[in-house]
Amino acid sequence: MEKRFKLIGMRFFAILFLLPLVIFSKTVVYKVYYGFFPAGRIEIEFNDEKVLVKGHSEGIISWFYHYKLFMEYDLNNPQRSYLVENENGKKKFYNFKRILEKKAWLPLVVNILLKKPSLQRVIKVGNYTVILKGIKNGSYHFLVKGSKRTKSITVKGWGKNSFPERIEIDTTKGDIILEKLKEDGM
Repeated sequence: MEKRFKLIGMRFFAILFLLPLVIFSKTVVYKVYYGFFPAGRIEIEFNDEKVLVKGHSEGIISWFYHYKLFMEYDLNNPQRSYLVENENGKKKFYNFKRILEKKAWLPLVVNILLKKPSLQRVIKVGNYTVILKGIKNGSYHFLVKGSKRTKSITVKGWGKNSFPERIEIDTTKGDIILEKLKEDGM
């Protein structure tokens, strides 16, 4: 009888220990467009200490351009963040500084999503400053200062308990558009 109570107690504490991991893990999946061309899919998973971003090309573009990415963004120490990219079989590794130079929109979007819709007007990401320029008809328009590649980010359909329906990233090489497919864990 004592063993049975001990076993029940251990299961109870295991559930209590694992419950916060389930509750605080949120995931959103976006369809990615480059301009108006469907380019792939990106999944962003938010945990207590890090954010994991996984993406890949799909559709017609994937017939001639094979792309995969994995980024681990450390919330406690962003300098320990990294990105691994596989482009047509060629693997590249980026540290945080290199991510900001080449793929600045990724940590910028992650940081904007972490803030949720709020009145916080300035967000610092490395040497970059993201400034909320305006809110109009439920759209949040952010200006990016310090980045040579990412000019602005517009977030649409963003509620307090959900991820944005659409994110538009204005870069020097063209527009990247993320349209929400699904979200879990909210």
